[in-house]
Amino acid sequence: MFKPLPSQAQIVVIGGGIIGSSVAYHLAKNGLKDVVLLERKSLSCGTTWAAAGLVAQLRATRALTMLAVYGTQLYARLEAETEQATGYRTLGSILVARTEHRRREYERSIGMAKSFGVEGYRISFEEAQRMIPLLRTDDLDSVFWFPNDGVTNPVDTTQALAKGVRMNGARIFEETRVIDLKMNRGTITSVVTDKGEITCEKVVNCAGMWSLELGRLAGVSLPLQAAEHMHIVTQPMEGVYKGMPTLRDMDGYIYFREEVGGLLMGGFEPVAKPWGMKGIPENFAFTELNEDWDQFEIFIREGIKRIPALEKAPIRHLTVVPESFTPDGYYMIGRAPGVKNFYVACGLNSLGIASAAGVGRVMAEWLIQGHPTEDLWEVDVRRYSPWQINGTYRLDRIKETVGLLYADHFPFRQFITARPVRCSVLHDRLAARGACFGSAFGWERANWFAPAGVEPKYVYSWGKQNWFEYSAREHLAVRHGLGLYDLSSMAKFLLQGRDALPVLQNLCAGDVNVPVGRVVYTPMLNERGGFEADLTVTRLAEDQFFIVTAGATEVRDFDWISQRISDEACAVLTNVTSAYAMLGVMGPHARQLLSTLTEADLSNQAFPYATAQTINLGYAQPLLLRMSYVGELGWEIYVPTDFAGPLFDTLMIEGEKLGMALVGLHAVDSLRLEKGYRHWGSDISPDVNPYEAGLGFAVKLNKGDFIGRQALLDKRQSPPDRRLALFTLDNPALLLYHDEPVFRDGVLASRITHGAYAHLLGCSMGMGYLEKAGGVTEEWILAGKYEINVEGQMIPARVHLKAPYDPEGKRLKM
Repeated sequence: MFKPLPSQAQIVVIGGGIIGSSVAYHLAKNGLKDVVLLERKSLSCGTTWAAAGLVAQLRATRALTMLAVYGTQLYARLEAETEQATGYRTLGSILVARTEHRRREYERSIGMAKSFGVEGYRISFEEAQRMIPLLRTDDLDSVFWFPNDGVTNPVDTTQALAKGVRMNGARIFEETRVIDLKMNRGTITSVVTDKGEITCEKVVNCAGMWSLELGRLAGVSLPLQAAEHMHIVTQPMEGVYKGMPTLRDMDGYIYFREEVGGLLMGGFEPVAKPWGMKGIPENFAFTELNEDWDQFEIFIREGIKRIPALEKAPIRHLTVVPESFTPDGYYMIGRAPGVKNFYVACGLNSLGIASAAGVGRVMAEWLIQGHPTEDLWEVDVRRYSPWQINGTYRLDRIKETVGLLYADHFPFRQFITARPVRCSVLHDRLAARGACFGSAFGWERANWFAPAGVEPKYVYSWGKQNWFEYSAREHLAVRHGLGLYDLSSMAKFLLQGRDALPVLQNLCAGDVNVPVGRVVYTPMLNERGGFEADLTVTRLAEDQFFIVTAGATEVRDFDWISQRISDEACAVLTNVTSAYAMLGVMGPHARQLLSTLTEADLSNQAFPYATAQTINLGYAQPLLLRMSYVGELGWEIYVPTDFAGPLFDTLMIEGEKLGMALVGLHAVDSLRLEKGYRHWGSDISPDVNPYEAGLGFAVKLNKGDFIGRQALLDKRQSPPDRRLALFTLDNPALLLYHDEPVFRDGVLASRITHGAYAHLLGCSMGMGYLEKAGGVTEEWILAGKYEINVEGQMIPARVHLKAPYDPEGKRLKM
C-alpha cells in the first residue's frame, strides 16, 4: 500500500540498515513519534544482510565495550517485545592465542573486562575442545572464554527493530532515495528525495557506504571507504553442532561460527581490497561482488591450521560484499562539525551488528538531550579533519585498517600506510637527528629519538619496548637539565573582534579578562559542568586572544567555539595552526639557553609564569608563553613557520653546549603524568567536572556567568561522589597503559584512565577516579589499601592526592 511521504518531520534518519533502524527505534522508544526513516531500496539491503551476525562484548575501550554489552541485552529481549524473530542466541566466544604477545593482550583484556563488568577468563585446551570438538590446540599458547557473547540474524534483527519503530509511532519509507540536503546558514532545512521534500529539525546520516556522499551534500567530510569482506559457508560437518560457541583466531585473521550444521568462516586480512572508489552502482541492493579466491586464500590456509577438518569440507558458498571502514578503525558517530543539526552514525568497521543497539541508544540521547550519557570521544566524528576525505589517502589507509582489527593491539602501534601527510616544518631536521615518528590525528610527530647507530623503528611488545631507555634519557634530561621538543601539532586559534572578550568569558570557566600579556589556563564546560575543552588563552590585545589546545581536538574545539559565537557578535575565530610552529624549551637550564639568544629580560620579575611576550630570539621574533606541560621551568615558543627552521638550528647550536636533549612525545607524556597533569580525552572528559578532576583552581565562579557555572554552583553544595587520584605501582617492572582495574581493600573501585612510566620516580604511574556515595574525602582515599590488576596479577599500588613529584609546583616558577 502506497504511503505518501510527509512534508515535515522532527527528525529524518537516512539509511535502513541495522544502524539506522536502531537509531529510529530508540528515538521512537523515547517517545519521539515524529521520526521518519528513509531507505533508498529495502531495509538491510546494503551491508547488513550479509553480516556474520557476531555479537561480541569486549572492545578496546570501556565506552565501546558498553555499547556492545547493551547489544547483548537488547537483542535478547527484542523478539519478545516485537514478536518478530531475531535469531539471537547467547553462545559464548572462544578466543585462541598462538603467541605470548596475544596471550598478554588477552590477559590485559580480561582484567579490563572485569572493570567493565564483562565476564571472561582463561580455560584449558581440554575445556575448549569439549566446546569445539574440531579445534586444534597443539600449536596454541592459550585459550580464553567469554560466555555471554552471542550471535544474531542481521536481517531478522533489523526487521525486529523496524517493527519496534512502527509500533512506537514512527514511520519508515523504503524505495525512497535522498538526492539533496537543503541548507541555510549552516543548518539543514529539508531533505530532498525522489518522492518529495521533507522539512525537518534534525537529520541523521546512517547511510553506511553512502554516508560519504551524503556528507558532501551537507559540506561535511566523512572519510569512509568501502572494502571487500568475505566469508564461506561449508556443507554440514561432523563435529559441528547447533549452539556451538563462536571461535576467533586473530593470529590467523579468522573467525568461525556454526551455520546450518556447517561452518561459516570469515576474517580480516592484513592487506584488504578497497572497493567502490568510483562510486556505488545505483541498483546496489542485496548485491554480492565477484568471488576472489586469491584474496580469500589466506583465510583458507589459516582456517585449516585451526580446524583441520576444513581441508576436506565441501564449500557451499563464498559471499563477497563491501563494508565501509574508517581511517583509524573506530566508529564515526555524533554531531558533524560545522552543521548545527546534522548527525552521523556510520563507519562501524564490520562491527555494526554487535554495536548497532548501543549506537542507536547513544545517538537517541545525543538527539534528544544534546549529549550522550557517556564519553564517546574515541568515536566522535569531530576527531577527523576535512583533508582526510582525500581519495588517495582513504584508498591507501583502508588497505591496512581492515587487517588491524585482528592484528596484535600493541600499545603505541603506528599506522604504516598513508604517511606522511601533515608534517611540521621541522620534520626533516628532526629525522636527521634520529627521530622515530608516530602518526597522530594526521600529524607526523617525533615520539622518540634514536641515538647514533640505532634504527629509529618501533619493536612492539607489551613490556618495555625498544625505545624505553631512550625516552627515559629524554625524560631525565628535562628534569635535570634541558630538553627541546616540537609540538607544532598543537591547535592554535585567533579570536578577534569587539566582542571577543564577552564570547570567551561566556565559554571559559576561568577569567580571561586579564591584562594584555597574561596566559590563562581554563576549561570550557558544558551545561552539566563537564569538560568540553582544556586549553590556554593568551590575551594579545584588548580585542585579540590566542587560543592553544590539543592537536587531536582541533576540529572539535574550533567547532565548539564557533558554534557558540552568535550571529550578532562582532568576533571572528580563525584557525592559525599551520601558520606557527611550536617549540618547547624546558628544564632547569631553559632560562640560561634562551638568555644567550635574546636581549630580553627572562627573569621571574620581568617574565613571570603564565605570561607571554613577543621578543627577539636569534633572528626571529616569536611569541613566548611561559607555560609548561612537563612541570619544569620553560617556555613555549610560537614562531611563524618560515622562521622556524633557522631558529631551531640556532637553539640546537647553543643548546648542545648545555647538554640539551631532543625530546619526543612519549617523554612529554611521561613527564606530564609524573607531574599529575591531566589530559583531555583520557583523564578528563565531558562527564567530569573540575572539582572531581582536582582542577577547581581553574574555575572562577565570581567572574560572572558562563556555560556550566550553575551546575558547578550546585555541585559545590556537597563533596564530589568521585575524585581523581594518582597511583604508583610498587613493582617497577610492570607497565600501566589504560583501563587496568583498581581495587581498594579487595573491592573493584576504579580503572586507570591513562598510564605511563614515571622515570624519575622509577615506576609506572596512572590516574583513576575513586567513587563513593555520599562524597569522597581525602581521609577515605588515604585509608584504603590499593592493588591494580596487570595481566592477571594483583600488584600493590600507592595512592597519591597530589603528584609525588614537585607537588607544590615550585619548579615551574624557578
